[in-house]
Amino acid sequence: MKRFLFFLYIVLLAVDPVTAQQVEGAAAPTREFLLGKTHFEKDTNFVEIAPAYTVLRRPNNFIQKRTLEAFLKMREAALQDGVKLTATSASRNFWVQRYIWEQKWQKSSVAKGVDRARSILRYNSMCGTSRHHWGTDLDFNSPKLEYWNSEEGRRTYEWLCGNAHKFGFYQPYTEKGEPGSGKRTTGYNEEKWHWSYYPLANIYMKYYRELITEKDLGGFLGQEFVPGLEVIDNYVFGVATPPSI
Repeated sequence: MKRFLFFLYIVLLAVDPVTAQQVEGAAAPTREFLLGKTHFEKDTNFVEIAPAYTVLRRPNNFIQKRTLEAFLKMREAALQDGVKLTATSASRNFWVQRYIWEQKWQKSSVAKGVDRARSILRYNSMCGTSRHHWGTDLDFNSPKLEYWNSEEGRRTYEWLCGNAHKFGFYQPYTEKGEPGSGKRTTGYNEEKWHWSYYPLANIYMKYYRELITEKDLGGFLGQEFVPGLEVIDNYVFGVATPPSI
C-alpha cells in the first residue's frame, strides 16, 4: 500500500500540486469509514467548520481538514468576485443518513416498494452510499431550486463552474440526459449546490469499488430494494466524470 501511495503521489506532482499534497501521507480508508459508520468528532482528520462559514452547528458541522482548507481558499476567492459561499451541509454519518432516509420513507406518498425507494433516490442517498460520509463534500447556500434559478444563484453557480476546479472541487451531480447525450444517465438528479473535493473523494471512490458490495448495505427501511436498484453502480458511481487523479 505504501508503494501504491508513493507512486500515486509522484504522478500527482506532475499533474496537480494541490491534489498531490492531499494524498501525501494518506491512510487507506476502512470499510466502516466508507460506509459512514464513524463518529467525526473522534476522528482527528475532521474539524468543525467555524460559524462564520456555515449555518451548521455541532455535531453536523464537521468536515475533513483538507476539504476545509480548500473550501476556505475558494470562499475567499469567491468573495473577491462578489460571490458568497456558505456551507449548508457537510459530513453526515451512517446514522444521520438513516434518520433522513427513514423520515422520507415513512412520509412518502409513493406506494410501498421499489418505486418509493426510487422516488427518494432522486435527491437522497441510501445509508452507506452518500459522499457526505467521507468528509469530502459540501453543499453551498441552498438546496432549493428557486435559489439557483435566481439572479444570485445563477451568478454563484457560474462562478463555481468557472473556478471551483482551481481549488480541487467539482460538481458530481450534473444535469442528466439520455444515452448518447454526453450527460449523466444514472444517479441522483442535478444538484447545483453539491460540490466535491475530488483529490480525496476520487481516492475513496476507488476504495469503495474495491471494498464495498451490496451485501454491506443494510440496516434501514427499504434495504431489500438495494439489489434491484443496483445502488452502487447507479448512484455511488452515477456521477459526472471527475477530474483525473
